[in-house]
Amino acid sequence: MTRQTKQITIIIIYIVAIVAFVGMIIAIMTPSPSCIDGIQNQKEDNVDCGGPCIACTKEIVGKDLIVTESHVVYGGEGKYDVVASVHNPNVLYGGEEVYYTIEILGSDGSVLGTRSGKTFILPNENKYIMEVGLDTNQQPSRVSVTIDNVKWVQFAEFDSPQILVKNQRFGLVENSTNYAEAFGLVSNESPFDFHNVVIHVILEDERGVPIAVNKTQMRTLDADSQREFRLLWPHEFPGTIKSSEMQAEANIFDSLNFMKKYLPSGQYQDLTTE
Repeated sequence: MTRQTKQITIIIIYIVAIVAFVGMIIAIMTPSPSCIDGIQNQKEDNVDCGGPCIACTKEIVGKDLIVTESHVVYGGEGKYDVVASVHNPNVLYGGEEVYYTIEILGSDGSVLGTRSGKTFILPNENKYIMEVGLDTNQQPSRVSVTIDNVKWVQFAEFDSPQILVKNQRFGLVENSTNYAEAFGLVSNESPFDFHNVVIHVILEDERGVPIAVNKTQMRTLDADSQREFRLLWPHEFPGTIKSSEMQAEANIFDSLNFMKKYLPSGQYQDLTTE
């Protein structure tokens, strides 16, 4: 072996050694692929999910909610109230968070008042969205209710909690500063104690058109119990009351709202066992 050949061999050995050393340092400093590294690097279906990691969350897309009708009614001097009927056509999808926008419009289409809010809707439910006390000094001619976004939850099976309004009564108030009143008996016919129940009341004229709306909250409604509520209106209505619609609801998506939790599987579970 010539001197030049020996030098080349030694250089190659040094280069190989350096490359091996650098590779070892890089391997030491580079973390192993994991399910929390923010990289899709180990046959994952998506970043940090699927394959060897936990299953990827499936995005749930339900059919659009349907606003079947909406009304704006006089709510006192400079104020108006809005009620809208909303239908969820999905049998096993509920809206844990339903974001909406209400606009009351003048005869020329101008926006006289607006309000955004959040509610929920159960599978295959018809419910009311109600906002009271929208400010405007002009008389609106119509209202627009838009569903902006829905966070869906899928149920394996679903039975709606039975919260009913019974003994509905309404009428004008005599010898009082108030003009009208409505009563009802909220009956919780489910085996679950709710901390908060919302009651919507709609008073209608002879055509079935709303002429007054209001809502109230009832704190603590135990299972298999009943409680009365009363709502008052201080202002006169533009019509005569002929009928009423009253609806009570409890948010089963809020685990703080009741003592027994309604799981996405469609089954109830006692929180005391967790």
